Amino acid sequence: STQVTMRELRLALETYYDTIDATAAPASPRVRTIRAELHKACIAAAELAPGLFSLHAPTGSGKTLASLAFALRHADMHNKERIVFALPFTSIIEQNAKIYRDVFEGVGDHVVLEHHSALGEEDATTNDSDGAHTSDPAYSWRQLASENWDAPVIVTTNVQLFESLFAAHPSKARKIHNLINSVVVLDEAQALPGHLLRPTLAILHELTARYGCTVVLCSATVPAVEWREEFPIGLKGMREIVPGPKAMAASMRRVTAQRAGPLDDEALADRVADHDRVLVIVNTRAHAGRLYGMVTSRRSDPGSVFHLSALMCAEHRSQRVAEIRARLAEPGDPPCIVISTQVVEAGVDLDFPVVYRAMAGLDSIVQAAGRCNRNGRLDRGEVFVFETETKPPSSIEQAAGHASEVWQEGADALDLATMERYFELHFWSRQSEWDGREPGNGIVGRMLHLKHLRFREAAAAYRLIDDWAEAVIVPFGDEGAALCRELREHEAPPRALRRRAQRYTVNVPEYTLRDLLASGAVVESPAGMRVVDPDTPTGVMCYDAELGLRLPHGPDAATMVV
Repeated sequence: STQVTMRELRLALETYYDTIDATAAPASPRVRTIRAELHKACIAAAELAPGLFSLHAPTGSGKTLASLAFALRHADMHNKERIVFALPFTSIIEQNAKIYRDVFEGVGDHVVLEHHSALGEEDATTNDSDGAHTSDPAYSWRQLASENWDAPVIVTTNVQLFESLFAAHPSKARKIHNLINSVVVLDEAQALPGHLLRPTLAILHELTARYGCTVVLCSATVPAVEWREEFPIGLKGMREIVPGPKAMAASMRRVTAQRAGPLDDEALADRVADHDRVLVIVNTRAHAGRLYGMVTSRRSDPGSVFHLSALMCAEHRSQRVAEIRARLAEPGDPPCIVISTQVVEAGVDLDFPVVYRAMAGLDSIVQAAGRCNRNGRLDRGEVFVFETETKPPSSIEQAAGHASEVWQEGADALDLATMERYFELHFWSRQSEWDGREPGNGIVGRMLHLKHLRFREAAAAYRLIDDWAEAVIVPFGDEGAALCRELREHEAPPRALRRRAQRYTVNVPEYTLRDLLASGAVVESPAGMRVVDPDTPTGVMCYDAELGLRLPHGPDAATMVV
């Protein structure tokens, strides 16, 4: 049970708002005004009766704290027991959880529970043989709280939330009773799985209709999931928190977006190298690596070019983002060119005057635009969307096709009306996938079959992410190399060591792991962990200080998204 009250947390947030005004990143008066208007709208809407809400506000408008303000006031006024934030990406979770911990510092212990794979979810639900669970009170609390989500504020993944709701195994389902009478905020709601829309929307309706929950779908875009005749599985009775989302989006407009047409890598590298401050976002890890090398070779100051992708472990990415932010804040505006995958779109707060984005879904293009002129200090930033010869993953290719269809001559890609047409096409055209990817054998159908309630089959079928990723621990820096050496020999790594390793992990497809093992760059430890060997030539070559994980015979083997 929780000791701190929602009223106390709400007052802590109000105090925090008073302190951040003087320390916030510089923003134009227009942007500051919109952020204040969003906060005011959230406070006003919190008084409404519990149920379904949507919060549509542009990137950079302060949704992270504004949605918390809504949730706390609503929970306080309607006696809700806890707040659950669910997000699609671990990097956003880590960032938001830190903000929330800063907000509630001094209020009480164990207010914010951060629950996701980068903290070792399997460790949180099992006792360690080394007895760490008894000697580490913070770990013991997290272990128990993660089993039951017994904390005032939970920050977790969409995977944890939704797969637990459909789980047929006690250890995963144990936490679900604590969702009753909660406020559930789905941040980045445009990331709801198109191939699982029917069961996902059905469970959100169920939470509000029968379990006393308030659910908020929070997004900079408009995922068209409300009920209408053309979309019979949509949600009914959803209320918009922002009085005029279209007007707010128009007043917050800080960029122009235009299609740059086809650009091969040579032409793209030439254009990018001519800028002193620019962010480039492409669809695959291999493409980012290639382009980084090409742009670097064209600059007389190669140290001004940075690379970001999920081939870099979390610790590596964090250090690189901090370096980029510091450079962007330096007096004199020194050159700063960033070549990235869409990992940079996942809540990374950067502000560039120019952004190039490889063609993708309109929701991704909007997220990319959110890294352009973010604080509104320019009249207009510039976003260029280009076609590339590099084939994207099938999911992005489908979304890019839908984006091209609605973004025709004369259309405004960043207009909410265009975005709504995109989501109508992107979601509604996939009717055969609404209930899973097996036509005629859907998840909802399995759960509602009157003769045989096939919950285990439904749980197995409800997967937001395919289980294709394999974890490899990498020797980034002295700490990472020492960690790899220790794990390489350890038969039973203690919990603290396993947890440290999460910051030095890169996920790769199974075929890439097989190649790495065959080359000798990666070895399997006695405990079954896959570790890059920092003491062999192939292992040293395997992790690059700029690009992250790569195969000894070339970077193009790693073509995964992000």
